[in-house]
Amino acid sequence: MQENALYTITNGLYVLSVQDGEGYAGSLVDAVSQIAVSPYLIMVSCMNNSHTKSCIEKAGEFGISVLAKETDPFVVANFGYQSSRDVKKWQNIPFAEIDGLPYISDALAKIRVRVVNKLIYASNTVFIAEVVDAFDSRSGEPLTYKYYRDGFKEQVAIAFSAYKAGRSAGNAACKKSQTAMSASSSSSTAQPSSPASAEKRWTCTLCGYVYEGDIPFEELPDDWRCPLCGVGKDMFELQ
Repeated sequence: MQENALYTITNGLYVLSVQDGEGYAGSLVDAVSQIAVSPYLIMVSCMNNSHTKSCIEKAGEFGISVLAKETDPFVVANFGYQSSRDVKKWQNIPFAEIDGLPYISDALAKIRVRVVNKLIYASNTVFIAEVVDAFDSRSGEPLTYKYYRDGFKEQVAIAFSAYKAGRSAGNAACKKSQTAMSASSSSSTAQPSSPASAEKRWTCTLCGYVYEGDIPFEELPDDWRCPLCGVGKDMFELQ
């Protein structure tokens, strides 16, 4: 099968928003489509390992921000390259809160939907949702997955690398400060070691697929590719 043929299907890029306890979760998706007009129904597909997907199942409703072509690359990186389990994504970008849900401030349109059905598959869950409201629509060209693949993804990767570098620098400064404070302590009692960090897993930075095979990731052949989006091993990071 020529999997590249699937890339000819036209998709936009969207940010989903959903309540997550006292905060918000969110993720970047490309599989969003209107499928009916009476009532207005929208189909949205989420990766099964997505924290946002789990939150949608609990909340039963969510928001959709339609991204514009001129969207800041970091917005795509922020919502597509990391998990809401680990990062409070909405604190990193400007957003508008409307009736309890956040939306990208400069989105082409904002849509609120209520889940009416779902279909579960091996890799994804498909939500069928009824449109509750649609607002703040403006003129402009939408950001498409094709535009992303044709070169915008390089800008997104650069933006994410800069973000990670800045965050790492901040963490290093924090650790240095903690070390200095510890050294100045007059206590001679040995300090207990910190608890071991959670086990890290190789994760695709493009689609979020987590490798959980029996063969160590480092021992996979060089031509091995992500089974979901098709990128190579170089697009995986230990997270």
